[in-house]
Amino acid sequence: MTASLSEPTALRYEPLRGLALWGEEEKAAALDVLESRSLFRYYGPALQRRVERFEERFAALHQAPHAVGVSSGTAALTCALIGMGIPEGGEVIVPSATFIGCVNAVVAARGVPVFADIDESLTLDPTAWEQLVTERTFAVMPVHLNNAAADMDPILAVARKHGIRVLEDAAQACGVSYRGRPVGSIGDAGAFSFQLEKNITAGEGGAVVTTDPDVHDRVVRYQDQGGQFTTSRSGERGGAAGEAFLGANLRMTEIAGALLSVQLERLTPMLRRLRDIARAVRADLADLELEWRRLPDEEGSGGDLTVLLDNRMAARRFVTALSAAGIPAATLYSGRLVQQNPAVRAGRTPWGVAWDATARLRASEAVLGRSVTVGLGATMTDDDVAHLVASLRTAADVARKGAGGE
Repeated sequence: MTASLSEPTALRYEPLRGLALWGEEEKAAALDVLESRSLFRYYGPALQRRVERFEERFAALHQAPHAVGVSSGTAALTCALIGMGIPEGGEVIVPSATFIGCVNAVVAARGVPVFADIDESLTLDPTAWEQLVTERTFAVMPVHLNNAAADMDPILAVARKHGIRVLEDAAQACGVSYRGRPVGSIGDAGAFSFQLEKNITAGEGGAVVTTDPDVHDRVVRYQDQGGQFTTSRSGERGGAAGEAFLGANLRMTEIAGALLSVQLERLTPMLRRLRDIARAVRADLADLELEWRRLPDEEGSGGDLTVLLDNRMAARRFVTALSAAGIPAATLYSGRLVQQNPAVRAGRTPWGVAWDATARLRASEAVLGRSVTVGLGATMTDDDVAHLVASLRTAADVARKGAGGE
């Protein structure tokens, strides 16, 4: 018996990545830190330097000399902007389809977000953002959305032309690459998140990657109260090669560093498996002529299955049909651009209104609203994949014919 569209079945598989592979290794790593009684990354009775070890391995994975573990992905974006030297009131161009943490980070760094169109990749349209550049533009923030890279080469070309810094938001794309280069290490700095749903997770956490030693120095100091421990010398704190400045407490804990070190070992094979699943599913459905999200580098993706339907109503029918089959699917951010959030739209920050009401980006609204992303899970079996393919065929038929399937 098949479930009706009004009575969704239970999920056939968990749409989780790093968390789905959680096991005894994570428990042992956390227990080691607990037993050492040294949960703070800079000192303790038996300090294990788990965060420091994770930073070294994370930097090596991204072919970069520097990585700094911090408390969240939003903290990573904030630290990176501070590290790059954003001036108060500096404008940061942000794609309209992204998580609100991007905007919050810009505000925390005392900058001003400027919202740009996306294209059918659901990432920053490389042809559309140059017109937003002004004398106040400090940086552009391409977001590698949902395990697929933004089209970095043309974005970089425009940024270099205007002398604009490039901060990659790789929160949703840890381990993804673009034309052979790890995302997060292509621009001036990259920011990552290790929140519960991410490719590797400690529940919370983040990291900044950079090849620039000056950016690294400023990030390290800012996340540690301006260098409370990182720049200590002979019992005196706060001394560093660069000019001293005040910071915040955005430090990563030793438990997070231990958990992430375990998870990091599984990252590459997990993404390879999910990428193979996505490629196989699209190949099996080639006869349907579905419009898939454009991937600037499919070979480097982390396994994305996002369909672009004819319109929002078709997307809703598609999601309903998949949900009825127990397949995790949704329109990203419920089809709402980040500037449609009331506080963002009005420019309301903790210290007052910082920008004028934002204009609508109707083309971006349309492409995001007609998208449906199917969640892939790290523990998917071959039977799960076969059920997914069959369910996508049914959903495509329902979306095309209408809610009644007739």
